[in-house]
Amino acid sequence: MNRRDVIKSMGLITGHLLFPSLLTGFLTQCTDPKASEKYNPVFFNEQEWKQLPKIIDIIIPATETKSASEVNTHLFLDQVFSLCMTPAQQEVLKKGLTELLSKFTTTTNQKELLTAIDRKAYEGDDTYAFFKVIKQYTLIGFFTSQEGITEASNYVKFPGDYKGEIPQKETTKNYGKTPLLYYI
Repeated sequence: MNRRDVIKSMGLITGHLLFPSLLTGFLTQCTDPKASEKYNPVFFNEQEWKQLPKIIDIIIPATETKSASEVNTHLFLDQVFSLCMTPAQQEVLKKGLTELLSKFTTTTNQKELLTAIDRKAYEGDDTYAFFKVIKQYTLIGFFTSQEGITEASNYVKFPGDYKGEIPQKETTKNYGKTPLLYYI
């Protein structure tokens, strides 16, 4: 299979039949702080599972809100990657993750490493396209958690009129200052 076609098709994961039910299941798990301890990963091996919270916490670190791993986003990633990806997509992701972890575990500046990989991924380097997938689903997992919806977003408990465009300001949440790119 053409690697480029596999990478392009990774964006279609959210259209998978199981994705809505996984999202619903994740929403109930993200409120349980011990869910991560009880969970046995399906997609990730032991080394990947240990390093994944560190990676996603660099993508969404703890600020005024919890970090990505504190709301169990890594559980969501494991479920989506194991159930909604084709074997070819899983292979590309595994290969990229293996390469990433070989550098990630040995470097002293992990944030700088991920920033460089992120830049290469968004410049069109297919070698690092897997990182865009990890980052995109980390964002989906975090911002669909209770913490992400109520604390990190511009949550309005009693919504009024629909405002389609809200200008970005220094205080606008979801647009935190980070070296990682958040456009898809």
